[in-house]
Amino acid sequence: MAHSEHSNPRIACLYGAPFEPFVGDIIRDLSAGVFAVGGHMFPVTIENACAHPGGLPEVDALYVLPFDSPGTRAAREDEEALVGRLFPRVPLVTPFAVQNLCWDKVATQERLLKQGVPMPAAIVTDDFAEVKSFVREHRFAILKEPKSCGGAGHLVAWIEDGRVVGDCGSHQYRIEPRRGGRIELDGDRLHYPGPYYLQRLIAHQGRGMPLPGQVLRAYIVDKEVPFWTERYRENYRRPSDLIINAGLGARYRFLHNVSHEAKMLALRAAEALGMTSGVIDLIRTPGAGPYVLEADVDSRHMVVDRSFKRIPEYRDFFDFDDHVARAVMRGLRQPPPEIPRAERTARRHKDRAPRRL
Repeated sequence: MAHSEHSNPRIACLYGAPFEPFVGDIIRDLSAGVFAVGGHMFPVTIENACAHPGGLPEVDALYVLPFDSPGTRAAREDEEALVGRLFPRVPLVTPFAVQNLCWDKVATQERLLKQGVPMPAAIVTDDFAEVKSFVREHRFAILKEPKSCGGAGHLVAWIEDGRVVGDCGSHQYRIEPRRGGRIELDGDRLHYPGPYYLQRLIAHQGRGMPLPGQVLRAYIVDKEVPFWTERYRENYRRPSDLIINAGLGARYRFLHNVSHEAKMLALRAAEALGMTSGVIDLIRTPGAGPYVLEADVDSRHMVVDRSFKRIPEYRDFFDFDDHVARAVMRGLRQPPPEIPRAERTARRHKDRAPRRL
């Protein structure tokens, strides 16, 4: 299906129709960036691709945004196999292996720690007694759903009256273990099944509520960091405010000076994960860090948040989609054909020969 001609590469952006309200602007901006450098990107819904597989256009690459395999849950085809069947031999801008790795926060942590990338202390356990011990040791911890993004499902946990208490922003709950099943709420009790994934809260610890560390986001494009943002809150009133996420009310601002150490750490993490475009979140305090918190990529599971485009300081230079589009196009364009050495030598001698007027 892939073209042999790369003078004007064609890229399909695959997504699920129900996600259009969330990804429409991303597709528009990516398409504009691709068009600006002579390529073509066009949207394709997974629903339409499955309904008309013979009508799919020939493309050189596939950019994937969130989608679910059509059909009932029991009959759904594996997403990776489905895409391989619909777009055979077409390379993905972000391979499924990288998409799945960044979606699975435990797998991300295991990969990064194996590569020696510093991260906050964490624990993955089925034993709720170990959960209590970890929270007590660090005073505050973040209980995370292993597969999530945008702070979804995160709770700040601490010990109160001998019990593990969690705050998610709207309510505080007593967290109690349960065997198997899903998370269930019963009044102020949150019945939470294992495995439990907790990460130490990196913050300025004092007698009262701690103040969080500085949360940085490196935008990775083709082994470079074109720009950085910082996420912050104006006020910290309750423990859940320590989760500094735009989806939970935090704000963005652009940073123009970031330490060489932070930059090298972000690039090292991206390389360890096989990330060519995405974001690496770091956290640091005056006395600790920087540490890598997590990594996000555009994928069938999630998207990189672009809400920073709405702040007054936004300029074209901070257009993440334009940076990504240009990097994708550079990767698709073939270099000029190699000229044999003998022919290069002959051309040089010809250029040096005296010209007759």
